[in-house]
Amino acid sequence: MERDRLSILRRVEKGEISVDEAKDELESITEVKKSPLEEAIEEIVPEKSYIPTRRERKLALAEKYQRWQTDMMITLREGEFPCQLSWPDKAWKWMWQNPEYPVYINHSMELVEGTKLQISSYYGDLFIRGWDQPKLIINGAVLDLRIGQDEDIVSIASSTGQLQICVPFFIKNIEARVISGDMWLSNIKSNIQAGCKSGDLGGEYINGDIRCQVNGGDVRLVNVIGAIEVNTIRGNTNLRKFQSQDVNVNSLDGNISMELGPVSSGSFQCENDKGEINILVSDDISCELIAEVSKDGRLTPIVLPWNKLLERSQNRLHGILKDGGATIKLITQSGIIYIQESWVRW
Repeated sequence: MERDRLSILRRVEKGEISVDEAKDELESITEVKKSPLEEAIEEIVPEKSYIPTRRERKLALAEKYQRWQTDMMITLREGEFPCQLSWPDKAWKWMWQNPEYPVYINHSMELVEGTKLQISSYYGDLFIRGWDQPKLIINGAVLDLRIGQDEDIVSIASSTGQLQICVPFFIKNIEARVISGDMWLSNIKSNIQAGCKSGDLGGEYINGDIRCQVNGGDVRLVNVIGAIEVNTIRGNTNLRKFQSQDVNVNSLDGNISMELGPVSSGSFQCENDKGEINILVSDDISCELIAEVSKDGRLTPIVLPWNKLLERSQNRLHGILKDGGATIKLITQSGIIYIQESWVRW
C-alpha cells in the first residue's frame, strides 16, 4: 500500500496525472481491505455495534477455516480445541464471554404474559425459581452467556459455570436442559420440560405439569401439582408429597420410590428394567393395584386390606383396594417390587 502511494506521488511530480486525479487514486487505495478474520466475525455476528472478544475472534477464525461445524459451540482454552457441544441456533441479543475467567452477570428484562423460556446450560449447574415480579432476573458466573429474544420466546444459553434465574409466575412454559450439571426447580407455576445429562434434577413446589428426561443422574420431586412424567437412564427417582393425578415413571436402570396419599382417582405407573420399585401407600387409598415382574424379578407386598383380590402369584398381583377409582401399575423386568404402608399423614 505504501508503494502505491509513492508511485502516485511520483506520477504527479512527472506531470502524468493532476492533483485531483492523484487525490481520487489515494482515496481508493486507502480503503482498508478486511482480513479473513474480520469477514468471519461479520458473518457470525452481524450486529455492527457488537465488539467481539478474543474468544469470539477465535470462534470466528475457527469457523472461517472450517475447523468446526457452524452449529456447534466450543469452550476454548488457551492453545487447544476441546470437545464440541450442540449450541442453539439463535440470533443472540446480548452476549458475555471470557475464555479464562467466569463473567459475573446480573441482567434483568421485562416479560409479558405468553412468553416462553428456553434455557440451556453446558458444563454447569442451573437453578430456576419463580417469583411474583414481571422481570426475568439472570445471575451467574459463567464463561459464556447468551440471551436472545424473538417475539414470544426468550432463549438463554450458558457454558461452564453456575446460572440462577428468577422467572415470573405468569410464565406458562419453560424448556430447560443441562449437559454435565445439576438442575434445581423451585416455586414455579409453569409447565416444565426438563432434561439433564450427567447430573441430578430436583424440584419442589411446582404448580404445573413437569416432564423430565435424565441420563446419568437422579430425580427428586416434592410437592408437585400437575402431571408428572419421568424418564431416566442409570438414575434413581424419588417422588413425595405430590398432588398429581397423572404420574408415569420409566427407568432403564435405577430405583423408583413413590409415596401415595389417600388417592381415589388418577393413573400412577412405574416401570423399570432392573432396580427396586418401592411404593408407600396410605391406609386410606382407593385403587386398582397391578404389580408384575418377569425374568428374575421379585414381588414382595405387605398384607393389604383388599376389597377384592383378583390374582396373586409369584410374578403378578392384581386386586382392588376399597372402592377402586385410581389405577396403580408397577412393572419390572429383573428388579424387585416393594409395596409398603406409608407412615406419612397427608
